[in-house]
Amino acid sequence: MKPNPEEMIVSFEEVKNATSNNNVLIVDVREPDEIKEHGKIPNSINIPLGDVTKVLSTMSEEDFRKIYNRSKPSEDSPIIFYCMIGKRSGMAQQNSLNLGYKNVKNYLGSWTEWASKMQS
Repeated sequence: MKPNPEEMIVSFEEVKNATSNNNVLIVDVREPDEIKEHGKIPNSINIPLGDVTKVLSTMSEEDFRKIYNRSKPSEDSPIIFYCMIGKRSGMAQQNSLNLGYKNVKNYLGSWTEWASKMQS
């Protein structure tokens, strides 16, 4: 059974709530220099899109914790991906689904929406 595409997208409010929920892993898939230039969503970790598959499939739990200071997600753990405009995060979401992760969401508004709503 394929998941409903609408259930695979999260809103600004859902992401805002997730920033204070350590059970949800928020992953920024932009490149590190983009984050330096623009900023990031609080409590998120950075795994550039090109590394998502490798990190989620082959990195040990111990290395994940050392690098990201968070527990490596299980296949059922909630994960929210975001980028600048929601395209790369959608690709990361698809890559994760292909690896067997079941609870992965895309913040379609991504950084562009987050930054504009946090300023208003």
